[in-house]
Amino acid sequence: MKINHYASVDKKTFDSCIGSIEHEYDINELNTKVRLHYLKLNGNGEPMVKALANLLYEYIIDYCISSANRPDVLTARDSTRLTKEARKLFRHPEIGENNPDRTGEAGELLLFFLVEAVLGAPQIVSKMELKTNHRDEVKGSDGIHARYSEQDDMVDFFFGEAKLYIDPISAITAALKSIDDFHSVDMLEHEFTMVTKHFKYSNDETKKSISSLIISGEAGPNVRLNHACLIGYNFKDFTSLDGSTPKEMTADFISKFLSDSERLTKSLFSKVDNMKCKQLSFEVFFLPFPSVDEFRNAFNKALD
Repeated sequence: MKINHYASVDKKTFDSCIGSIEHEYDINELNTKVRLHYLKLNGNGEPMVKALANLLYEYIIDYCISSANRPDVLTARDSTRLTKEARKLFRHPEIGENNPDRTGEAGELLLFFLVEAVLGAPQIVSKMELKTNHRDEVKGSDGIHARYSEQDDMVDFFFGEAKLYIDPISAITAALKSIDDFHSVDMLEHEFTMVTKHFKYSNDETKKSISSLIISGEAGPNVRLNHACLIGYNFKDFTSLDGSTPKEMTADFISKFLSDSERLTKSLFSKVDNMKCKQLSFEVFFLPFPSVDEFRNAFNKALD
């Protein structure tokens, strides 16, 4: 199975503005893994919100346009044309100081970035490309990714759910409700149909291998179902970091983030334990922002 090498986001690029924290919050009984990430600080001690937004913009062709619909090697002209095509797929809301962006597209692209870089699972359906109107919302999950595990001889499908909220508990609640709703309306069959009909890559052999894993719209014996969730939220302690250098401020941030993440993780595990589909596996990314509205607006500014 050659699916893994299709990932377009490399770890080095990811590490340029997002950090990771080691911790011990895995609860195996619930098949839930918590991943703590944070915005790195620039040389002036400022969170790299704008840098992340601009970096995500650089991936809009990979995110929006199937490889089957673009050349293997892009010329400067191809890049200009495809970037313009990809930009048109975003909703471009009118935003201002008192009218922030409330769409989910920045979060969905950020989740794509995280899943590819951290989990090594390439996106296998470009849902943005399937929109008939740029104002439409993408139906179903916020992304479909897959990764082959040689150790388990298993293909892991990851269905995305991205929530950027002011309050993290509200984001957790909304994300898990969306996942339960996803299964209660049999959305999984629809998503698997998209995989077989709109596989992102032009390699017919890989497409055939992936499609053979899906039996009548359901996961076959060599398929494991996972949900990848991004919980982005406002973190007030960004405004009160101690230290005279970015290194000292980062250490203070990590200490405060770890302390607060214990509270969030307890809430997460309590809510997952009450879900109807808790037998599935969950990869949960916690990523605090100075302001999620600031991040959304920075991404829209990069688009424009």
